[in-house]
Amino acid sequence: MLSRVIRRFWNDHRGYVIALTLIAMPMLLGFSLLIIDVGRSSNLHTDLQNAVDAMALAGARELDGRDDAISRAQTAIEKIANSAAFSGGGAGMSLGSHITVAYHAGNDAGSTVTVLFLKSIPANDDTPIPSSMQTTAANDASYAWVIAKPQAMQTIFPVPVGFTRDTINIAADAVAVYHASACDITPIFICNPYEPAGNTSPAANEQAAADLHTNFAAGNLYGRQIEMYSTSSSSPGPGNFGFLRTPLGNGASVMADALATGNPGACYTKDKLDTETGAMAGPVEDGVNTRFGIYQGSFKGLRNDGRYRPAQNVRSAQKQTGQNGCKAYDPVLVGSTVGDVTKAVPLGYGAAMSPLGGGKISTSNNWNYANYWTVAQGGTAPSVSAILSNYSSYPPQAGGTPSRPSAYDVYRYELNTAALLNHASANGEIGNPTTGGGQCYSGPALSNYTAGEYGDRREIFAAIVNCGYEASVDHLNGHKQTQAVAFARMFMTKPAIKAGNERYLSLEVIDISGKGGRGTLEDFLREEAELVR
Repeated sequence: MLSRVIRRFWNDHRGYVIALTLIAMPMLLGFSLLIIDVGRSSNLHTDLQNAVDAMALAGARELDGRDDAISRAQTAIEKIANSAAFSGGGAGMSLGSHITVAYHAGNDAGSTVTVLFLKSIPANDDTPIPSSMQTTAANDASYAWVIAKPQAMQTIFPVPVGFTRDTINIAADAVAVYHASACDITPIFICNPYEPAGNTSPAANEQAAADLHTNFAAGNLYGRQIEMYSTSSSSPGPGNFGFLRTPLGNGASVMADALATGNPGACYTKDKLDTETGAMAGPVEDGVNTRFGIYQGSFKGLRNDGRYRPAQNVRSAQKQTGQNGCKAYDPVLVGSTVGDVTKAVPLGYGAAMSPLGGGKISTSNNWNYANYWTVAQGGTAPSVSAILSNYSSYPPQAGGTPSRPSAYDVYRYELNTAALLNHASANGEIGNPTTGGGQCYSGPALSNYTAGEYGDRREIFAAIVNCGYEASVDHLNGHKQTQAVAFARMFMTKPAIKAGNERYLSLEVIDISGKGGRGTLEDFLREEAELVR
């Protein structure tokens, strides 16, 4: 009888599921809490990562190498505040709270993140970033590194098993780098005048780049005339210029059009320039000189197209005036010197030049401003302060006052006064371009263009390259990624001049990108930041 009862009980499966459920309940509850904690930690990490990503990108966007780059980057990061959910555990079974992820420069205790700036990063992402790569120098900073301080999250799941709650720390960091590319620039690169001849050294390469920026900031390039000669050589050097590839097509006519309009159909990245090889002397003269209202070669039939309009001031010591002056650049000469004080002289006239590799450079800001003014405008030249009060391209950090204004600053002064543009030199040349039929511009009226639309057609924007070093590593033979040390804004003091089989450009550097620059290239630079860690 007893055995029958026991056997019946043993074989009775009613309530089995309830029993198993009761046995498994603690485990199911534990796993549920663990899943919630995993979700909470993932949410907190995602929010922290999104915050530091945004901050790093904002900061890196300002690291253009100028003297105030780090302070601007810190300000940009300060303006970003993000909310991160589920930090802390709260009381009881609370899922936690929201925190504000914010940065306050100079107040580490009040910041949720730490911000560091880097000169470089290891090639391998798994390699920790050493302190030797950190910098506090604005001119060296290329990367913004934002590190979220660890946030303690109290778990709901009892860890370790002992029915006690614990905390785990959640952290995130991000590194972003600054990239600059230039759009709608003249597809030209010029060789750095401060690179030593025959340079093949990486150390000398870096020093030449630093010398360019340092000398510009010190005012040592202000008002100096540079003659840059075109070359088809695979080893150009200081005093030479070459061409950048344009996606609009190949050939001299395509390059001529890009030089004339300043629209190569591409943006050029500072560290990934693609050069165009081959002799292209003709396009320099034909294309560039449309900017002075001179239409020759294939451009004779394009004088009614507004894209090839002349600058607002084309005074350049042109021998012929009126309709005859639009056919080709035929300057008045004394020997091989452009300009004759009895007829007409160009801006930058009289500078004492010295050899510069393939070209020439004036020894200082030594052009004959007084003589130019007497010939072009008559009377006594305005004071330096009068010229610079209208417009000054003198680097503000250089200090002091230049001995004479640059040709570009005088040009801007003339643009401000109609009487100066209409005043004739002895041979009849005036600053206002000739418009109308024949060989001269006959497109839409120049007065139709706003200042922004018109642009300054006597300015060109080009890349500056350490040509010696880039040639030594075989980066100037075309279809190679050449690195620029800066982009430059330059003023053409004269149209392109033919010299034998070559052409040369007479230029004055107005501004450069990066350290020591005046910041006037921002309309042409597309500055971007990219997450790299």
